[in-house]
Amino acid sequence: MAGNLLSELESLKAKIQETGARIRALEERNRTLMLENEDLRRQTREALSERDRVRQDCEYLEVSHKLADNPDTLVATRRRLAGLIRNIDRCLDMLKE
Repeated sequence: MAGNLLSELESLKAKIQETGARIRALEERNRTLMLENEDLRRQTREALSERDRVRQDCEYLEVSHKLADNPDTLVATRRRLAGLIRNIDRCLDMLKE
């Protein structure tokens, strides 16, 4: 009877150690996956930001091509718009005073 209990106790002790080892391995895997997940979230934020920037560039190009059909007209139009923006900035500065 005592021999049976001792062998049962040894078996339980081995299972506890095995379970502890599995828990530690799973915790380590969890930490690794959490770091990987955070890295993927960062990459996603960067990709979305890049996508938004490219969309804005595309929109600007579409507008610029609608404003002018050839490069010379485009340059003149850009200069005209830059001048208008400077005038607006001056007007805003004057209103602030």
